[in-house]
Amino acid sequence: MKQRSVIRAIDILTLLSESLNGLSLNEIVEALDIPKTTAYEILLMLQEKSMVQVEESRVRRYQLGVQAFVIGHRFLRNLELVHTAGPVVDECSEKLGLTIFLAMLDDIEIIYLYKKEPENVVIHTESVGNRAEVYCTSLGKAILSYLPEHELEAILEKVEFRKRTSRTHLDHESLREDLIRCRKRGYALDDREIMDFVSCVGAPVFDHRGKAVAGISAAGLYSEDRDHEKEGAILKEAAMKLSRKLGYDPERKIYRGE
Repeated sequence: MKQRSVIRAIDILTLLSESLNGLSLNEIVEALDIPKTTAYEILLMLQEKSMVQVEESRVRRYQLGVQAFVIGHRFLRNLELVHTAGPVVDECSEKLGLTIFLAMLDDIEIIYLYKKEPENVVIHTESVGNRAEVYCTSLGKAILSYLPEHELEAILEKVEFRKRTSRTHLDHESLREDLIRCRKRGYALDDREIMDFVSCVGAPVFDHRGKAVAGISAAGLYSEDRDHEKEGAILKEAAMKLSRKLGYDPERKIYRGE
């Protein structure tokens, strides 16, 4: 019984993390299909620990509390990749005048770990902690293009393609062709595949084994004047700098599996 309560508490926290404006008790109960009294008792316990806070309005709405932020912040602070990448990402943003992201693969999605915006940022895109599809982001494709075939195949089997724009990949064949191009260039392109007015360039980051464990990308408004080749070269240089800091030796072969 205690184990079930812990799982339900985690489910509630996860659900609240995905809501911008909080959720009512009824919305939580409906989304998770759990008894109302059980949900209420768990929420009270989470409130006591400051993991959840309540917004008092016409309908009480529950949101993540300050302690959830503290834990998340400590995780990111202590994550070696984020700590090491910060200065590299910041420098890259200054060079390109674009928003630079650091992200890692999590099953069939990428999760944004770090972000640096230029002073004159034109558009605000993803936030740290957000997730995105792996098949239509430059970050996702940069990582996928260097995965061993069996790992790539396992991911693609689970991907459900969804049309975001007229340029989004909708099948394995077109995505694999793109990944081959990514591998040849050493960087990936999101050519307005998520939003019609945004294009991104992404490069893979390797760990000490030579495995692509993350990626960095440059995001900005689409323009025919943008030099993606130049951006790709700068990103590859930055990604290699970060990879070396993580123990990567470019003289070694790329990771092909355990």
